[in-house]
Amino acid sequence: MSGVGVVVAEGRVVEIGELPSLRTRWQHAEVLDLTGCILMPGLINAHQHGRGLSQIQIGHHDLPLETWVAQRRARGILDAYPLAKLTALNMLANGVTTAVQANFAFGSGDYEQEFRDQCRGYDEAGIRVTMCLGAMDRGGSVYPPHEACFMAGLPLETRAMLANASTGAYAGNGQATVALMGRLLGEFENHPRIRLCYGPAGPQWVTDELFGTLAKDAADKGLGMHMHALESPIQRKAMGELYPEGVFKRLESLGAMNERTVVAHCVWANEEDADVLARTGATVVRNPGCNLRLSNGIAPIARYMAQGVRVAIGTDNHTLSDDEDLLSELRLASYLARDPEWKGSPAPQVDDLLAMATVNGAVAAQFPGEIGEIRKGMRADLVAFSLDTTREPYLDNDMPLLEAFLARARGGDTRLTMVEGRILFRDGKFTSASFNAIVDEAAEAARKARRPKDSANIKMAADLRTRIHDHYRHYASQSQ
Repeated sequence: MSGVGVVVAEGRVVEIGELPSLRTRWQHAEVLDLTGCILMPGLINAHQHGRGLSQIQIGHHDLPLETWVAQRRARGILDAYPLAKLTALNMLANGVTTAVQANFAFGSGDYEQEFRDQCRGYDEAGIRVTMCLGAMDRGGSVYPPHEACFMAGLPLETRAMLANASTGAYAGNGQATVALMGRLLGEFENHPRIRLCYGPAGPQWVTDELFGTLAKDAADKGLGMHMHALESPIQRKAMGELYPEGVFKRLESLGAMNERTVVAHCVWANEEDADVLARTGATVVRNPGCNLRLSNGIAPIARYMAQGVRVAIGTDNHTLSDDEDLLSELRLASYLARDPEWKGSPAPQVDDLLAMATVNGAVAAQFPGEIGEIRKGMRADLVAFSLDTTREPYLDNDMPLLEAFLARARGGDTRLTMVEGRILFRDGKFTSASFNAIVDEAAEAARKARRPKDSANIKMAADLRTRIHDHYRHYASQSQ
């Protein structure tokens, strides 16, 4: 809609109207000319891990998920702060104003400090972020119920390496995790841009006891829960053994499924699983590029949406183009949702796709009704994209602009990114942060972490990766 302006004051949208009228009433306001742009609510990346540098950049090959994870054991410990800040800046430059930092432990042995370092990186960048406090108490080698048997077959030195790696990965048991959440809430509860929730790694990595403890505290404090589930075919098989009644039915019985629950990936949910997701009001976050790259498959989001499941979008810091272009990931999700069956579920339309990256993402980020829309009283998280890529050299008048925008626009078309009324990125430049400095700091952190402190871990990690591959290859061939 041309000829319309948005007035922002004290971090909020205070008025929307026709430009001549607004100019008369707000004569002393700074005017931003966004001719040739589309103004939207800031995009919301509903699932990522603050990695900053891509996994390819730090030397991790694209492999099936379970063996891909094992690669990390052959590397040293990265510095959480510069990676989180670089992630935030890369997202801001691609029109993302809010990110969900899912559970991620760097393995330093001091998870609380890692968490605070990430908060500092996001805060300095100025982005809005939901930080998920991680928790995990099983499945450090392979998924249960076969973990004990697998561990028993490993060499003693490899078992010792795994034990050391898991020590202090997160806060510890449920009581320790709840205590850490209490300390963090005391510091961040009133922060305008940082929100906290629980991030149990996923049902394959978290026992019923730990899930129940976190779910109760989340309910008591009004917090969300953000987890991975049914990401890969092997996870689907393991969940069938662990939860014969259905993984989400079990989690519901533990109090862990409600409108504040977010499930990342969820590639392999069946119709019964999706019914629970829809009935409880949970949100599924689609990560299409990552799922393709790590051989996880294609989530049937058209079917999920037809069953009433809310769907959001995330990059997982592992997009098809190895960048933070959320618009391109949204487009990929759209194309992958097109069912070749004429009687299949209808593919998401323009409004559905926009909702995934805005209002649905706001729910996933625990900011419902505060961001994701442009209307009076909402937080002023806004982004302007140039329409040059969309329109040039020609766009037929019969083609709806939003449809063309979603088909052609890229994150690199971002002209302006505003969070809480502050302009953080404009015309290719950051307004306050030094991008080159944090790039150098992140690169130096990666160089320092090229090799683990114990060089023997390199050989053991390679052997472990082979053993994990063989384990899952055999497991996959077994009947359920």
